[in-house]
Amino acid sequence: MTLLLAAIATHGLRTVLITLVPAHRLPALLRRGLPHLAPAALAGLVATALVTTTGPAAGSAVPGVTYAALAVAALVAWRSRHPALPVLAAVAVTVVAEVLA
Repeated sequence: MTLLLAAIATHGLRTVLITLVPAHRLPALLRRGLPHLAPAALAGLVATALVTTTGPAAGSAVPGVTYAALAVAALVAWRSRHPALPVLAAVAVTVVAEVLA
């Protein structure tokens, strides 16, 4: 029930904000920052998962594999500028490390 109410509230807020304040009516400074919003939110989630003691870094069978996968993903993201390739690279590093361990 709580999840349903949260989903309704979130959907309602998005609908109201999109209809009342469409992106083309935002100030130029905010419009320039919109493309960076999703990567920043994802980076926050990843950082939170890595810092906690029950995050992915704590549960890996190979010590440091999560950090190696993140380093490879960062390098691929920097070189490719493609949203899916860093994820695929991190998954590949993780799978190879887990299989070889």
